[in-house]
Amino acid sequence: MRKSLETGKCVVLEVLTPRGTNLDKFMEFTEEAWKTGIDAFTVTDMPMGRVRMAPWAASHLLVESGKDVLMHFTRNTRNMIRIQSDLLGCHALGVKNLLLLSGDNPSHGDYPETTSVNDIDILDLIRLTKLMNEGTDLAGNKIYGKTDFFVGGALNPFSDEDVERAKQKIEAGVDFLVTQPLFNSEVAKKIKEELNTKILASIVFFENAKQMSYFSNVPGIEIPDEIVNSAEKGDDYLKEKSFESVLRFVEETKDVLDGFYIVAIVKDLEKIRKVVEIAKS
Repeated sequence: MRKSLETGKCVVLEVLTPRGTNLDKFMEFTEEAWKTGIDAFTVTDMPMGRVRMAPWAASHLLVESGKDVLMHFTRNTRNMIRIQSDLLGCHALGVKNLLLLSGDNPSHGDYPETTSVNDIDILDLIRLTKLMNEGTDLAGNKIYGKTDFFVGGALNPFSDEDVERAKQKIEAGVDFLVTQPLFNSEVAKKIKEELNTKILASIVFFENAKQMSYFSNVPGIEIPDEIVNSAEKGDDYLKEKSFESVLRFVEETKDVLDGFYIVAIVKDLEKIRKVVEIAKS
């Protein structure tokens, strides 16, 4: 992944960890998806505050099977001690590429009474990984053996406040940023000009109107009218127009951006293969 990101030809595929102990479907899908030519799987960390297998466990299994991984690492379900312990554990298991996130509000998930932990903000989490790469923790204590973390942060290009926050993340030491799903190539080009770092644009194509409706309500995502209006002609037409829009976006931005992040709802291997083909051409 690191090498592909440096050349500006990186494609990663997001996967959800199982909601249980049965890994059969997870491992079967990732084995087949790896053949599409992606550079890494990005493994989520309990999105929507719902309990799933720990991302470091699934990530380790993928690494052990010869696949590269970008693991989500969220701060709001860990206290300061656990954060540093888990980072050391991830590194020991071969998980060194991390997307550092605040995390979804856990009270919106399986356990509404659960509280968020705010021992550390996202900027200090970034700084912590960089300090560990130098051989110390956030308190200045020496750790025995330096880490080799390669870390990214999230970016909403439609929020001026978030763009300013992204600049702070760059200053804190992130190696790359991942945007919210984008469809507009001009937005992508503008944000790349403004931010001096590697940028992966998230992309998503929809299977049905229900999926599109969900994403249309997520802050920071602007779905083009042509896709929204296509839903009136049925899911098959929406699926076709959605995919066409994404391929056009990839074609228009592949020489500007540094790569693409395919969101987890996408399971069609042939479509993933087509995105990889265009992105790397």
